[in-house]
Amino acid sequence: MGFLQDIRFGIRMMGKNPGFTLVAVLTLALGIGANSTVFTLVNAVLIKGLPFHDSQEIMSIRAARSPVSYLDYLDYRQQSRSFKGIAALSNLSADLSDQENAAERVNGASISANMFSMLGQKPLLGRDFTREDDKPGAAPVALLSNFLWQSRYGGKPDILGSAIRVNLQTYTVVGVMPQGEEFPQVTRVWLPLIQDETRQKRDQRNIQVVGRLATGVSAEQAQAELKTIAARLAQTYPDTNKDIEALVAPYADGPRGGLIRTVFLSLQGAVGFVLLIACANVANLLLSRAVGRTRETSIRTALGASRWRIVRQLLMESILMSFLGGLLGLGLSVFAIRWFDAAVADNGKPYWMVFSMDYLVFAYFLGICVLSGILFGLAPALQISKTNVNENLKEGGRGTSGGTRARRLTGALLVGEIVLTIVLLVGAGLMMRSFINMYSFDIGVETSRLLTVQVQPAAVRYPQPENRRAFQERLLERLGTLPGIDKLTIASQPPAGGALGRTLKLQDRNVADAGDRLPTVFRVAVVPGYFQALDLKVTQGRDFTAADGNPGNEVVIVNEPFVRKYFPGEDPVGKRIRLGQDFVRFTDDPNLPWLTVVGVSPPVFQTGQQNDLTVQPTVYVPFRQEPTIAFTVLARSRLPKDTLISGIRNELRSVDPDLPLYNIRTMDEILEQRRWPFRVFGTLFGAFGLIALTMSSVGIYAVTAYGVGQRTQEIGLRMALGASQRDVMWLVLRQGLRRIGVGLIFGLLAAWGLSRVLQSILVQVTAADPVTFIAITILLTLVTIIACLVPSRRAMHLDPVDALRTE
Repeated sequence: MGFLQDIRFGIRMMGKNPGFTLVAVLTLALGIGANSTVFTLVNAVLIKGLPFHDSQEIMSIRAARSPVSYLDYLDYRQQSRSFKGIAALSNLSADLSDQENAAERVNGASISANMFSMLGQKPLLGRDFTREDDKPGAAPVALLSNFLWQSRYGGKPDILGSAIRVNLQTYTVVGVMPQGEEFPQVTRVWLPLIQDETRQKRDQRNIQVVGRLATGVSAEQAQAELKTIAARLAQTYPDTNKDIEALVAPYADGPRGGLIRTVFLSLQGAVGFVLLIACANVANLLLSRAVGRTRETSIRTALGASRWRIVRQLLMESILMSFLGGLLGLGLSVFAIRWFDAAVADNGKPYWMVFSMDYLVFAYFLGICVLSGILFGLAPALQISKTNVNENLKEGGRGTSGGTRARRLTGALLVGEIVLTIVLLVGAGLMMRSFINMYSFDIGVETSRLLTVQVQPAAVRYPQPENRRAFQERLLERLGTLPGIDKLTIASQPPAGGALGRTLKLQDRNVADAGDRLPTVFRVAVVPGYFQALDLKVTQGRDFTAADGNPGNEVVIVNEPFVRKYFPGEDPVGKRIRLGQDFVRFTDDPNLPWLTVVGVSPPVFQTGQQNDLTVQPTVYVPFRQEPTIAFTVLARSRLPKDTLISGIRNELRSVDPDLPLYNIRTMDEILEQRRWPFRVFGTLFGAFGLIALTMSSVGIYAVTAYGVGQRTQEIGLRMALGASQRDVMWLVLRQGLRRIGVGLIFGLLAAWGLSRVLQSILVQVTAADPVTFIAITILLTLVTIIACLVPSRRAMHLDPVDALRTE
């Protein structure tokens, strides 16, 4: 019954001081709500596994730097004993075309017949693949996702046995998977993985291998076994398997490693700091009441209550307050999670990452509510319960020794608060600077009203370069007749849309490194008039013409960064280069032609790492010279987007009715795709930094005001002895500036060390950016001065006589 009494008494005490309770609950709601939000995200991204039974058993098997060959996969499956099953898959782009519906591109996958049985998944309708379906010459069959069955085929119950066309080949539907099954990555259609001619070569490493560990076998044990098998294959097939090792890792680790892990763990650390700041603030509030409750606890002690009984009662009050704040924070976190889910919905999130609260999130929530209550309640409870009954009853609430101890503790907590706030603000400042750098970066092209549409003719229908050239020219001619298009062009990749890497050799000098490895540059294939269509001008030489790219007239245009790196201070026009195709050994291929530089283009951002905005050396080649199987149509128009897309789709249908348009985006949307991590995570870091700054400001004000109240008699005495108002103001400000000074020293050192965790995700700013550190120092100093001004002005206007009479 003792705990029930503590709960009832704690509720009465909170009701007795509603203003105090409200401030404390709101403070805790921000700290606990932020933690619940971020842990929900961390749980979905870093903790939860795949949506399968015993998903921790599902492993990815790959080589050190590449996927696995089909023949190696067969050897692993036959020789390994560490797995219940090993299956294989190969992602593919599936172009669906039939008479009832318009052509559409969806994600597809070729899978071995045992894939779904190994994962523990059964079709909703029909049957799974069988081993007979994997064999060369077998009747082509397909499995549909529930989503595709409903969206494209209307959920027809007679879909089984129906014929569909995938990549111009007819398949019979034998099954429909349950709702939500989209393995491996938002997949809509599955085909059997046939051992065709390309998969008969052991050096063709393009297969993803997935295995389920046998009972009692660890990933390390499986790794050791596959390493032995790989070594055996290297001895048997030295030409193709030399230095090829097999690596085993949890399958779910693929999309949640590297920068993703760094960002989410940094967020978890940031909200941990927010919670500590909230706890320090509430602890200071409780300490401000410590002297007032010392007389109460002294009376209870005199009546026989033990110190543990008093501490338990005070901790129960703190935990109740923590749970009230937690419940409010939980409501806030629901809205924050929905916002985050909407922000990342169309940005490549794996289908199994569902941002929802499960039992683990609620266990974490309960844990931090209890821990927070103990954390901010323990110090005040120990302070209040540390009673000298005679002394405290004599103090009569004046607070001599107890008040001094409370002031020292509040000062220490405030310094800790400032340290944590500086770390948070520095992190938020660095992320916000990256955010601003991303949004202010000019890719070199006017992006307004510029639509990009990707097209990929089927290789079986357009197998030769001349077929692709003819298709591209015919499509460009038809699109040129569309009304409302101001500018139109075609490129292998749009600006900021990636580029192909190629090795580079110069005719007049050696650019290989000490290991005879050639450098790489980026290559983009474009049609004549490409630069003019993007409102760009060739800065030296000339643009491409219709004759460029024919045999004997192989030419290129290089960009200005290429010239600065490889022809500094020289005229590049007329120079000759060779673009190779061997990216593994980075060596030259003398069978490829020399290409003459005919022009220099302005710098246009084409590709780079997510946080790299440097325009790389780029070579533009005529599309006629290197007709790519896939290309992008770029159209600038004042027409509404849907109208323009409909017109392009109709013209494409007239050229080839089986081809779909895909990746239909404006240039602004492409840039937004690159920027979203900095927008979303920058917003989160900024919000947490703002919360921390607000809490610290309130904390500094509250502690200063409390200190002035406790020193009212001292201030009155000083003024009675001749101290001026300026002296009184400086007395108050000095204490606040001393605390901010100590906090800044330790906070800046901590921020300097911890900010290096963010270096890999920052854009054009270093982790030790002096602008950010100086700005945060000035900001916190100003906030401290402002927070101290109100209490100091109140102290300046104290009446000495009234101050000396204060109890």
